[in-house]
Amino acid sequence: MKFPEGIAAQPAALATSLASLKLPSFQGGLIALVGIGASEHAAHGAAAAWRSAGLQAVAIPATSPPIPAALTLLISESGRSTEVLAYKSPSRTIALTNFADSPLAAATAELILLNSGPDSPVYTTGYTATLQALGVLGDHWTATVSASAETKSAGASASPFDWAALPALVSSALEAPLGAASAYLDDARLVDVVASGVSVATAGEGGLLLRESGRLHTAVHETRNYLHGPMEILDQQTTCLLIGDEREVQLAYDVQDYGTKVVLITTRQVESTEGLAVIKVPEASNGLAKAVLEMVIVQRLGWDVAQRRGLTVDGFRHRQSDTKVS
Repeated sequence: MKFPEGIAAQPAALATSLASLKLPSFQGGLIALVGIGASEHAAHGAAAAWRSAGLQAVAIPATSPPIPAALTLLISESGRSTEVLAYKSPSRTIALTNFADSPLAAATAELILLNSGPDSPVYTTGYTATLQALGVLGDHWTATVSASAETKSAGASASPFDWAALPALVSSALEAPLGAASAYLDDARLVDVVASGVSVATAGEGGLLLRESGRLHTAVHETRNYLHGPMEILDQQTTCLLIGDEREVQLAYDVQDYGTKVVLITTRQVESTEGLAVIKVPEASNGLAKAVLEMVIVQRLGWDVAQRRGLTVDGFRHRQSDTKVS
């Protein structure tokens, strides 16, 4: 599947994947979410979302030594990442992958299959389906795991997100006006990608995807960390891609005042001005659902920049022989 086809296929892929998800039970304890590359970015977003919901969860790079956990969730859309396959945990282990015939599926007794269909070389459908599966799984485990009285009280007033509504929201995100955003990115010597909370998944995967698709020079930062020094590099040759609704909005105005071009992806009603391109995404009450919508926007920006640069985004130039099991 080609990159633009993968972007457009996501509403259907998400609906198909949601309908086929089979969720295992879990009684509580620490969850280690393990991945590499795009899957590690998804793990960081899921860990933040799950902790906010009352679960104990941490994201672990697949290259790190195993940690003691009640459950280890190995995440690999292809099921062929060598680093994830090499991660050996003594705890109960579940694999989250797209393919039942993959090496990861064969090596793991418990499986959560995405069944999201084919993906593009630069991940589109597989990545957003992974975020959706992690969101659904987090909701399922939050409902069954014993939590503190405070967590129960806080959760009682919150309505669960309707995951069946996500494909329609993604369709809306596919139509959102991009304005001058693609040009701001294309013109930049460096793109700083900045987000916080669950949206760190979007920043991490967004920075990676913009490198893979548009061959942009990107750097990824957590919002509050960015305020403590990394933003000193900002100048008129830099573009700041901010993702979020909180401190990111004020930061967008501050950065614009420095003479740096800004792209802001947000659910807030913020007006675009000279040097500030605002892309509004639909509201979603679940952080991982929101991360799906944010990522769809970043994918579209990556494709726009690739087209401006005459790139086809049909594969990788610098493949390594030891990152995937054939």
